[in-house]
Amino acid sequence: MAEARSGAWALAFPASLLVSAVGGALALAVLAETGLPAWLAVVMMVAGLTAWTLLEYLLHRFLLHGVEPFRAWHAEHHLMPDQPIRIPLAFSVPLALAMLVLPSLLLRNLALGAAVSIGLLAGEIAQQAVHRRLHGEGGGHWIRRLRSLHGFHHDRDARLGFGTLSRFWDRFFGTAPRA
Repeated sequence: MAEARSGAWALAFPASLLVSAVGGALALAVLAETGLPAWLAVVMMVAGLTAWTLLEYLLHRFLLHGVEPFRAWHAEHHLMPDQPIRIPLAFSVPLALAMLVLPSLLLRNLALGAAVSIGLLAGEIAQQAVHRRLHGEGGGHWIRRLRSLHGFHHDRDARLGFGTLSRFWDRFFGTAPRA
């Protein structure tokens, strides 16, 4: 299922999520063994999901639109948005591993870090699924609003509209397209 693209190995859309899904399952197994109160686990997972929306915005804005070779890989998506997304392993594996390990290291607590990792990895999976949906048809009000923002980013001005799961960070950082 892997293919060479721009000199980097890439996995097709569903296979790329395997890395995040396995990481999330590992974090969930660790969390189950820690005895962390359920309410605190949920709060930390939501914090991880929220952190993912910021991370996704920052990665899209600064890495995928500014740093080679990521910019070139992402430019292929802008040129052919209806083609299946290929995520280079050089990007997806280190990112998933960082989301799995860094929260525990930064928080210096395995249980809290595992809960944050679950939120981060769930956010990454959701972002990939929603992004695919944004290049399709239909969907409810939320998807249609996000599709409009994403379409503006693709078709009118790639310097605006970087959020996929949320418009919040585009508003916060002043990169939301004007109404």
